[in-house]
Order: sequence, then structure tokens, then C-alpha cells
Amino acid sequence: MPTPSPCISVCVMDADSGWCRGCYRTIDEIVVWAQSDDAAKQAVWQALPERHRRARFAQAMRNQALMQACAREEA
Repeated sequence: MPTPSPCISVCVMDADSGWCRGCYRTIDEIVVWAQSDDAAKQAVWQALPERHRRARFAQAMRNQALMQACAREEA
């Protein structure tokens, strides 16, 4: 059985990380996906959980900074 694409049709590239916000692949990984062998696809899949964790952490840090900025404005 071929390795499926991680695409979930939320195709927006994050400028900071360089990853798609839907599938967490780089644009280069997306472009070559159809021509990649299963080993290369599996390597990408193995990287995705860590990328997702890092993206969530970065978002949490941005949210925290925004909340702190709003609190300073209210004070």
C-alpha cells in the first residue's frame, strides 16, 4: 500500500517555520511528494509530530506575548 499524503487541504505556508500550517511539510516536500519513494515519504511522516509540537509551542508563545501586551495597555 502506498504511503498516503499528510495533506488535509489547509494549504497555508507559515513564514516563520517554512511549514504548511495544515500538514507541516515544507514547500519542497510538498512539490516532490508524488515523485518520492515510500522511504522518503515515511521520513517526512516521522518528522511531522515534532514539527506539529514545535508549531504549537511557537503559537502559544505568540499568544502569550499578545496577552501580555494587551495587559500592559489596560494597566
